[in-house]
Amino acid sequence: MPADTNEELNEKIQVIATFSGGKIYPRMFTWNNQAYKITEITYNWQERKGSETINYFSVSTGPDLYQISFNSSSLGWHIDKIIQ
Repeated sequence: MPADTNEELNEKIQVIATFSGGKIYPRMFTWNNQAYKITEITYNWQERKGSETINYFSVSTGPDLYQISFNSSSLGWHIDKIIQ
């Protein structure tokens, strides 16, 4: 993992998620050809950017914490930052 605190990434990722009761639950993501199992969603929130709604998630993979996001217009996922 990079040594920078809260390193900004903004890279596309692939995510396996479940949708239940109108909520999104990311379960695993693939970044740089490596799979990361999400053990806990520590925080989530929504923001509007123009006509788009972005759902943000702070997720733990056990030892590491990441911020990922889902754009409900493009249906795309991004890894936004590594939180240290």
